[in-house]
Amino acid sequence: MHKTQAELYDALRDDVAAVADPLFDLSKTLLQKHGNFLPHGLVLRDEGKDTMVGAVENNGTGTSTSTQILPLVHAGLRQQAQKGGVRAIGVAENVTATREGDPPTAAVKVLLEHRTGLCVALYFPFRKRFLFGYEFGKPFTVPAQPEVNPWGAP
Repeated sequence: MHKTQAELYDALRDDVAAVADPLFDLSKTLLQKHGNFLPHGLVLRDEGKDTMVGAVENNGTGTSTSTQILPLVHAGLRQQAQKGGVRAIGVAENVTATREGDPPTAAVKVLLEHRTGLCVALYFPFRKRFLFGYEFGKPFTVPAQPEVNPWGAP
């Protein structure tokens, strides 16, 4: 019997939090410190030795863009998952999100892909304060399509 995405989400809340919380915390720290961040990921392992994943492109300029880094992070996550022993992967990005009925807003997006087939995007809206950093709004979650797809079609 196949579970719905909602049933999978309820059953996997601990894994969702284990992926989303550290990615959001790092994204928030980088945002507060630097005003932006490049995509980064996390591998949730069966044995509990989780791994953060980042990437740098050696393009000779000393700078990279999200467009350059995101495919490298995806490839690194895919490679880690294909070695086995991985329950879930996540990717954090700085995006513009639009929730139905609301205007577009800046947000930290954490895409979670689980080997059970669950795929959700968690959005943490934020705005720059006039002084002293950023203010974060109420997070929301939506079903998503896999972007890394390390286990193939569910």
